[in-house]
Amino acid sequence: MKIAIDGPAGSGKSTVARALAGKCGVTYLDTGAMYRSVTVACLETGTDVADAEAVAKLAQDAKIEFGTAADGTQTVALNGRDVTAAIRTPQTDRNVSAVSAIPAVREAMVAQQRAIAGQKDVVAEGRDIGTVVFPDAEVKVFLTADPKARAHRRAVQREGGDAAKDPAATADAAQEQQILADLERRDKLDSSREVAPLKPAEDAVHIDSSALSVDEVVAQIMALIDAAKKPAEPAAAYTPAAAETPAADKPAPKPAAKKAEKPAAKKPEKPAAPAGPMRPFHGNSFDDYYDHAMRDYPWNTRGFIGFAVGVVGGVTKVLWPWRIEDGQKLWKAEGGRVIVMNHVSMLEPVIMVVTEWVHGRRARAVYKSEFDKAKPLTWLFSRAGAFPVERGTADMKVVRRAREALKRGEDVLIYPEGTRIKSDDQEVTLHAGFALMAQLAKVPVLPVAIVGARDITTPTRKFPHFHRVFVKVGDPITFAELNVKGRKQQAKAMEKAAMDRVYGLRAELRQEHPGKE
Repeated sequence: MKIAIDGPAGSGKSTVARALAGKCGVTYLDTGAMYRSVTVACLETGTDVADAEAVAKLAQDAKIEFGTAADGTQTVALNGRDVTAAIRTPQTDRNVSAVSAIPAVREAMVAQQRAIAGQKDVVAEGRDIGTVVFPDAEVKVFLTADPKARAHRRAVQREGGDAAKDPAATADAAQEQQILADLERRDKLDSSREVAPLKPAEDAVHIDSSALSVDEVVAQIMALIDAAKKPAEPAAAYTPAAAETPAADKPAPKPAAKKAEKPAAKKPEKPAAPAGPMRPFHGNSFDDYYDHAMRDYPWNTRGFIGFAVGVVGGVTKVLWPWRIEDGQKLWKAEGGRVIVMNHVSMLEPVIMVVTEWVHGRRARAVYKSEFDKAKPLTWLFSRAGAFPVERGTADMKVVRRAREALKRGEDVLIYPEGTRIKSDDQEVTLHAGFALMAQLAKVPVLPVAIVGARDITTPTRKFPHFHRVFVKVGDPITFAELNVKGRKQQAKAMEKAAMDRVYGLRAELRQEHPGKE
């Protein structure tokens, strides 16, 4: 397996890569140290770094080896001589970008890097690992941080400290400012060079380490590694009709073991609350609402939600008299659940959020980030407890937020279809991820289906169509009852089982209420 970590200088790539390699038991391939070694060769021989031909010759002749010191740290040798300290000097910092921008140098280094990765699993970090060196890497991360945070880390490191382990560590202010200037200059050079410029791979997961510890960053990448242990199956063009075979024509689903049906007696683990209280009327960002428990929202926000629930719930109940079958499975539960549901209109999230609120529970809907282009919608959704997801990416931020909400006992409402489905003939590509959220939080998945809401509005109807809408709640599905081993296999089994059950519930509703779509 190849794990590629890219990002600007000082973002913590080396520290994270070393820690990750230790946890995974794979080789840490410090590509930056290789370019720095060539830079040291230039400085020691008096070679002008602007002389591309001379620098390239040094790179092609360089024998770069990695070793391990007595204290377990990695060492770097250039042509048999230890240059571990020499590659981290300010002079090397100022010249390495010019050296690494030379095409022939990069060719020589990339050839060595690929040779190493061809023999063993590696964690590699640099500025073009996921885009140039290992475009086929199973896991790609673009790690960044605020320039000031990066400069502080580098300054503390040069004085023998570790800002990642000691947040209170200080460094010489003048040196820190000089490092900041060097970093900003290097960022500009690295991102604007013609050969392999610094940029994230299209399929890389972005992680901002400014306010994260090394362990927190490593945990996020470990989750990505777990998800990539085996090749992903092609995105399914799901055929829901197969899941809607009448009950008489297909074997009854195997009942869950009695033990699995019982709610856990132990209350869910309660994560630490986000720093900083929420204040009424001002001072709260969208992130504050995404990351705090809904019960911790300011009193004015909770009052607003209560008022909105009454008004919106009452109006929709009159216009589209909706009824929830087996509703006790929704509101009579302990701990959080991931709720998955078919998506045909904007009515179903209203029904779910209103119902949960009225019965004393809290549901946090996940909505597509495209809605954030309209800030009034972002304001409204954040106050209602919803948070955004960037579809088509491994959005670990939303996975982390969902996990924390679930551990607090809140439900997370997800529409795996990703968009409103207007016809049974419409091809459906399911957006996986809900199973990973449930895995990380150790909670069940609750399938729910709706009929009657699809034709509220149509392209040919000018005004909404008012009629009855029906919702049906299924039994929660636990990972234990799937009888599948391995995290990757469990997640795929859960995704299939949950969506099959959603479409099965929809088929049952259609049989009970003919004509309802």
